[in-house]
Amino acid sequence: MNPTLLLSVLWAGSVLVMSAAAKASGSQEQPNIRHERAVTIFEQVWHLGNDATPEWPEAPADPEAKSIEAEFTVHAFEGEGLLFARHRSVSQAWSMAINEHPIATLDLVDEYGWHSYPIPAGVIVDGVNTFSLRGAVPDDDITFGDVYYLPFGLRELYDLRRVTVRVTTAMGQPLPARVTISNEAGELVPVFYAERLLTAVRLGVVYTADGEATFEVSPGTYQVHAARGTEWSVDQTQIQIDGDAHEASLSLRRELDTRGFVAADTHIHTLTHSGHGDSSVEERMVTLAGEGVELAIATDHNHNTDYAPTQASMGLKAYFTPVIGNEVSTPIGHLNAFPLDSEDEVPPHDLHDIEEIVAGIRARGAKAVILNHPRWPSHENSPHGQIQLDHQSGDWTGAWACPFDALELINSQTEELDPLLLFRDWFALLNRGIEVFAVGSSDSHTVGGVVGQGRTYVLSDSINPARIDIDAAAHNIAHGHSSISMGIFVDMLADGRSVMGETLPATELDLVIRAPSWVRPRKITIFANGATILERELDPLREPGPLDITVPISTELPWPQHDYWMVALVEGDGVGGVFWPQLNDYTLAATNPVFCDVNGDGQYSDPRSLANELLATRGDTPADLAPLLREVDSSVAVQLLRLVRQRALKRVQADLEGLADDAAERHPGLAEWLRNQPVPK
Repeated sequence: MNPTLLLSVLWAGSVLVMSAAAKASGSQEQPNIRHERAVTIFEQVWHLGNDATPEWPEAPADPEAKSIEAEFTVHAFEGEGLLFARHRSVSQAWSMAINEHPIATLDLVDEYGWHSYPIPAGVIVDGVNTFSLRGAVPDDDITFGDVYYLPFGLRELYDLRRVTVRVTTAMGQPLPARVTISNEAGELVPVFYAERLLTAVRLGVVYTADGEATFEVSPGTYQVHAARGTEWSVDQTQIQIDGDAHEASLSLRRELDTRGFVAADTHIHTLTHSGHGDSSVEERMVTLAGEGVELAIATDHNHNTDYAPTQASMGLKAYFTPVIGNEVSTPIGHLNAFPLDSEDEVPPHDLHDIEEIVAGIRARGAKAVILNHPRWPSHENSPHGQIQLDHQSGDWTGAWACPFDALELINSQTEELDPLLLFRDWFALLNRGIEVFAVGSSDSHTVGGVVGQGRTYVLSDSINPARIDIDAAAHNIAHGHSSISMGIFVDMLADGRSVMGETLPATELDLVIRAPSWVRPRKITIFANGATILERELDPLREPGPLDITVPISTELPWPQHDYWMVALVEGDGVGGVFWPQLNDYTLAATNPVFCDVNGDGQYSDPRSLANELLATRGDTPADLAPLLREVDSSVAVQLLRLVRQRALKRVQADLEGLADDAAERHPGLAEWLRNQPVPK
């Protein structure tokens, strides 16, 4: 196999027809381009690298080279030109040049598509020209090809006009934000020449870390939105572009009071270190600032990523505290772990035993371990699907355990049509006696996928987002001193103090619900041991503006007469729209459990433990069980019957093994067969 492809192409004046993504400041789908002056460099897609990739249909499965050189013969032109190419899976630096003049590095992208790159004036010469493509890591597998150029630039092609949008606070201070540009049909539109160090740009989206977004668009009427995540308002304006330049100012205000908490995203990726998605680590710094994430936990796949050097080099330390983490991606599931050391070996990720995996993670220093998307990639083919988790008893099949600290109940980049499915999983584990807590995250891999859309509000004494105590935050996540959020903030108070994750005597509580003006919470549900204790619709006719209410949770509700845990869930309408696009059409928030000590012994007993205690003191005959089942709630009743059934089955098994041993002379294989049958645990 030749290490470099050497091609020679002579343009014969053919007309090019293609669907291309022009360099609209990052990869963006563009309208069809048909232009008589389009020039072909080569019309083939090549596989570069060193590994077979049969899943990429546009090029041969086996790599053909590690770089490309192509000669093409054309006439020179004045001014800037425009090069188009298609490529896939670019996660490292691949540099293009014409006649040894650097043109650009390929856009970092995962999916196959068209991209465009400006050709500086004076690079193309009359006669033979040489195009080259070389990778900083030549073994990085990509596809690349269908290379064409236009002898003029984007401004001529699209008749571009300059727009500057400034986003500020109500006091006029520049504010990091997400700026979106859409047409009259509400569709995101291409924006051009918007890229600089402090922006992250995709189709119709410009994240700005310093409050200013300057870009170019074709003449037309556009809707411009500015947003900054859950805690902030949204502003918008309509602009008519028909002259040479336009300026617009948008103002955002903080609408939610989340003092005492920090906004964490426990699940964040970059293309740079995860190898898929489209967000470089530099772009991720901008999007985190633009979405108001305060505790940013890096979780690239099997990589201990440290955002701090990049964050500092970009001057963005004031906006968030970075945390070194890792999405430990194993054959049996993915687990986020933090904090870690970027210089340390990554945790072992090729094991099949969940307890060994988590032990290996903790040996690397992690103080919080989270089981991610437990029903992904499908409800059946997933950690909880494979073990057939029972929603009544919390039992499972096969070799499994829950040595992790938390379950990811909100993942805003994973489709889940039933928002309560993962809650039912969680409730079953709590009723079994497994003290595991809830987290929310975005799992964002891309610039457009809103980082921090799913988030965890973590109890914290820190008031400066740049100086959050990471160990304390990890401890509070691992012990449930937090709530989960997708557009709504909640907290549970006792005597004005947050008590999520704590054990308390049965007492009056207050549920705090806050939402920005652009989110509509609709319903509150209070659960005790997984059963609905209270459902309440929120006022659908409330005045426009942010929501800030406190709902008393009375001791007069029909609580169990024994120890229980309680969780509050708030559900709301979906938001969607260009400024906060959603994969799932709902908003929600939930508290972590408050554990209620009803009998006053100073500790909480879970439903399974209670069932064991009752059987030990009251007996396990049908006559003993009948009054017990009238005294307890359904969660304890299930555990009672499960335990009695388990004991009975074990007694029967023991009796049958005794019979088989007695009959061994006549039936020598019977006892061995019986002992190999599954025994109730």
